[in-house]
Amino acid sequence: MIVFDTLSELESYEGVFPSIRTIIDVMDRSLPYEQGDGEYDTPEKSSVRYVIDSFLTSDKGFEAVKVPGKHVMEIVLEGDEMISLSGSVLRMQTGRFAIYPGDADLRRGLSYALPEHTRAVRFLF
Repeated sequence: MIVFDTLSELESYEGVFPSIRTIIDVMDRSLPYEQGDGEYDTPEKSSVRYVIDSFLTSDKGFEAVKVPGKHVMEIVLEGDEMISLSGSVLRMQTGRFAIYPGDADLRRGLSYALPEHTRAVRFLF
């Protein structure tokens, strides 16, 4: 299942993905905005982990690291990128999120115009 929506609707997916409550708590505390690039555990030591990374978008982008057996929620913190996922192209902007299977074939960091510095967080659950 692939979900693409706005952060204002995030709570409505809690019934399908119970881990979203932990993600909401982390985002409400602004942790991904304050932390540097790297991998982090949630303060609650739940099964949710997250990865923050910064990159420059390009016309080729880059292949995302696969995480079999997990779901991934990507949220752009700064900038703008396109992702190519299962034949669909999604424009990831601040205020939007995508949830996709961790073993999906995915290209991240694609630009739709000029290269742009982008910072994103990916929650693994």
